Amino acid sequence: MAQDTSSTKTTKALDDYVLLGRSGLRVSPLCLGTLTFGEQWNLGSNKEESKKVFDLYYERGGNFFDTASNYNYGESERFLGDYVSDKRSNVVIATKYTSIKHELTIYYCSNLEFSIIFEI
Repeated sequence: MAQDTSSTKTTKALDDYVLLGRSGLRVSPLCLGTLTFGEQWNLGSNKEESKKVFDLYYERGGNFFDTASNYNYGESERFLGDYVSDKRSNVVIATKYTSIKHELTIYYCSNLEFSIIFEI
């Protein structure tokens, strides 16, 4: 006898978008983290391999990406920027700011708005 799994399915398709908080943005239920896009930390993947991961996720409806200015010393953000350059209006990118790669001065750390804009 075959087991009925219709009531036990808990997965969502990447294009079954959900609202991101109160922002009004519709994003994939699973965000693709890009920490391993790049080889500057002697781990992760090169540009071609990272692109394969990006393409697989995007082609299946994924539109939500996570990165940060310090991931692989910025290489992750550069790769992601290249990959989305012709898709920018179709994706949502979550990023974070860190002052680790900069000299910790009062001018850089105390002016959060400037620091974030500088990173972007």
